[in-house]
Amino acid sequence: MIELLNVPSLLTVQDSGRRGYRKLGVPVSGFMDDYSARIANYLVGNPGDAPLLEFLLAGPTIRFNASCVFAVAGDVEVKLNGAPIEPWMSHWAKRGDVLEVGTLESGLYGYIAFAGGIKCEPLLGNCSTYPRAGLGRPLKAGDNLNLGYVVLTGKDGRYLPPELRPDYSSKEKTVCVVLGPNIDHFTEEGIETFLSESYTVTSESDRMGYRLDGKAIEHSERGADIVTEPLLPGTVQVPASGKPIVMMRDAQTTGGYAKIAVVAAADLPIVAQSRPGERLRFRAISVDEARELLIRREKTLMATKDFLDGKMRAYRIMAGGEELIAFTKVERRG
Repeated sequence: MIELLNVPSLLTVQDSGRRGYRKLGVPVSGFMDDYSARIANYLVGNPGDAPLLEFLLAGPTIRFNASCVFAVAGDVEVKLNGAPIEPWMSHWAKRGDVLEVGTLESGLYGYIAFAGGIKCEPLLGNCSTYPRAGLGRPLKAGDNLNLGYVVLTGKDGRYLPPELRPDYSSKEKTVCVVLGPNIDHFTEEGIETFLSESYTVTSESDRMGYRLDGKAIEHSERGADIVTEPLLPGTVQVPASGKPIVMMRDAQTTGGYAKIAVVAAADLPIVAQSRPGERLRFRAISVDEARELLIRREKTLMATKDFLDGKMRAYRIMAGGEELIAFTKVERRG
């Protein structure tokens, strides 16, 4: 139903990730920025975990071979048949229409969702691409993809206003972390360095992990190596070099470097959307605070979905000198 005419950068099919196989050494994979990806799906009326296209920095050119409703999530220029259209909005495409997605102005990953999702043959029960293990492959020009069947009526014209969009434009981002579990492998000075310095994302970063550069983090006499143990996306390992590595969605399931912290799940998209050359700072919070951040984020996502479905109204409020977005239910009369 869609044909890829031009693929200038990494383009893969992703969904919410592969669950239940880490014990066999299979990474979770899935959306690098699950916040943006889920909103892209909500824009076209899909469940948040529906398979879609994830592109790295530069988007593809696509020809539609059947009518379709689509949406592009990202700070990017989008054209349909050469005419500019809005990102963060669902649009109707007819057979023969051509979609061109440009280069992201900010952030690193963008998403293209289609009503009905992308049809794929599940591998280990999932559609996420993990090329290292042969679970799918990066897409290329000439590839054709089928979409799931869905009634398209009322799916187009959904629009996410700028104040509800994630903003990844800052060149220095602060990320919340929970310290540990191998905190005894670091000196007090090393921990202080980690929490007070800024670290630059290097070009040696990919879906597996982001290598950071900055002031070396000092290990204690216990050293940088540990007996290999499980790790998760968001884990911050520190090898003997003292330069941290943040494990991402395609991270291996075990590791032998001491772990100084784990990025709060709600903030992992912030790391994912940081480009090489941009900087990260880390702020320590408790497990309870990390859980509260995630709960708050999930509530915001659900309210955003209801807003796009016409069930909620969004408006600005001032709280503690900060401008926030509040949601209220739309009253149905008659």
